[in-house]
Amino acid sequence: MFSLIVCTVDRFDQLERLFRSLTEQRQRNFEVILVDQNADDRLRTLIDRFSSHFVIRHIRSAKGLSRARNNGMAVAEGDYVCFPDDDCWYGPDTLATADMLFIKHPELAIVTGRTLDAEGVTSVSPTGETQLSLTRWNYLKCGNSNGIFVRRAALAEIGGFDENLGVGSESPFQSGEEADFLLRALAIGKRVRFFPNLIVHHDRVTTDYGPRQVERARKYGRGFGALIRKQAFPLPYVAYRLLRPITGWLLALVRLNLDAARYKRAWLMGILEGYAAWPRWRRI
Repeated sequence: MFSLIVCTVDRFDQLERLFRSLTEQRQRNFEVILVDQNADDRLRTLIDRFSSHFVIRHIRSAKGLSRARNNGMAVAEGDYVCFPDDDCWYGPDTLATADMLFIKHPELAIVTGRTLDAEGVTSVSPTGETQLSLTRWNYLKCGNSNGIFVRRAALAEIGGFDENLGVGSESPFQSGEEADFLLRALAIGKRVRFFPNLIVHHDRVTTDYGPRQVERARKYGRGFGALIRKQAFPLPYVAYRLLRPITGWLLALVRLNLDAARYKRAWLMGILEGYAAWPRWRRI
């Protein structure tokens, strides 16, 4: 059985789209753990409408994506656990494919997949079309949290998501929790593999460079800086990760693309801030 941990706040229509996609799954043995971070009861009608199609276990949680996922994992009963966003959706074969991969590869603790939009274009994080065994050096090419499927038996050793990382955290570090989860799994010897035929759908992230995107880049950059400090990546790797936004920032300035330059600079400054602040935050 699969436990789908769906953490949600301030959404209804997109969550409804996810639920509709779940009614079409070929693999029917799953439960939805709906981790509700809303202050009101806006989801009651949606739960009532779909609870006849699949099991929905409705729990409440304070805000914070990592905290909410951990609360969901604490009550999960499935053999496999996954983390669909409330604004993603599954194809009819998503769970069946994950099931087949776990059966075919009993040595794997985690399988990851791609996130594509409705047209089949990569929509959240860059991935290729080649199977990869995850390492400390390619983890950014192997999907995002929507495409993480983990054996529940492995969670006791891996642990949950770091609640100091991720959207809604009380810390400044608003990303990095999924990469940290995968890297911790690798550190204790768990085997993880990326499969391009395992697909979750998500609308394409905007490429605009407006004020909201610039603000988000700084917050997410802090999370990435904290991640590489926490995971003790060597200085050459840190330098490489800083060089990329520096190069993008300078090229944008040369091309007089000031919006893109502000975005790249925000990401760069976020990484630096997160890298510097992580040790102090951990001592608080």
